Amino acid sequence: MTPHVGSTTSWMRAAAISVLAISTLAGCPAPRGPVAAPPSPSSHSGPDVFDALQSNVWYLPTADGKAELYVTELGRGPTVIVLHGGPGNDFNYLVDALRPYLNRYHFVLFDQRGSLLSPVAPDQVATITVAKLVDDLESLREALGEPRVVLFGHSWGTFLATAYYRAHPERVAGIVLAASAPPQSREGASFLDEIKAAHARMAELRQRSEVTAVLEAAGVAGDAATRSPKARRTAIRIREMASTNLWHVERWRELQGGGVYFNPAVEDAIGDSIPMTYDTLEVLLAHPVPITVLAGDHDYLDPGATTWRALVPRAPAIEVDVIPGAGHYSWIDNPDAFHHALERGLARATGAAGPAPPTRSP
Repeated sequence: MTPHVGSTTSWMRAAAISVLAISTLAGCPAPRGPVAAPPSPSSHSGPDVFDALQSNVWYLPTADGKAELYVTELGRGPTVIVLHGGPGNDFNYLVDALRPYLNRYHFVLFDQRGSLLSPVAPDQVATITVAKLVDDLESLREALGEPRVVLFGHSWGTFLATAYYRAHPERVAGIVLAASAPPQSREGASFLDEIKAAHARMAELRQRSEVTAVLEAAGVAGDAATRSPKARRTAIRIREMASTNLWHVERWRELQGGGVYFNPAVEDAIGDSIPMTYDTLEVLLAHPVPITVLAGDHDYLDPGATTWRALVPRAPAIEVDVIPGAGHYSWIDNPDAFHHALERGLARATGAAGPAPPTRSP
């Protein structure tokens, strides 16, 4: 999701206006055996990662000729296409979540049509739809020469991943979803109903006493009119971004994105094209692939992935890992539990299970 505050008519406006140890809650599958934590992110930190992001860039013309998608690649191993949140956000905020796996997986990251590094002409923004993003993802698959793809999506990217799966089930090998949208619309309800529920949970998160405490500790709890530009931005990062996306609000400095990295006009256009009813289960039963869902127990979008967990008895291809003490950005809230779960999910999706990487220290 992106750090933006908007109305209730679009996906991001509803679900991610401000700006995602494994738990086995009732109805959640039991652990599938021990998985060691991946290598410390510090082993892949530093300018080498950012150099690679720049040196591996290429551009993919869309099938309709209206845009060129900014694409880059990191790591080595089985290919995983990464789908960022938003819509209208960019991919860079996800790099830290992927760092521990760069010696085991080949990640393809790209800015979706209309996002910061894949802009369209101003008169084309209103024409961007979910269907066009699905077409763009299919063009990327073809350009990569992958008969079947593995998708890792976060927030809005989970909706895009399942939308692509519903459109091209034969082209999907596996899916990993972090901070996921519900897999199907509820009987007698529409997507707008999910939006309203998410808004209510976000309002509760913003009212926590911890948010006020962090604002005070940062020295930005006073009158906005008297703050410096830097202080105003800090207050926004805490009050609008960290309050809803992090259970541990005090880690607000680790959040990335927002501002220039987010295009609200793209959010508006795509949000208006989201179908009010949809069903991923129907496709999953006909074309089963491993789907792993990573969900913070305090994620405003679907706390504990209750909607996905309800489908497990009918669709054993689904596995859910609930991450305790975590919100929408669970790799910041509970990094060890997140990486345990992501390691399992990537191995399932790619069929690349191998020796577990060494346990990292806290």
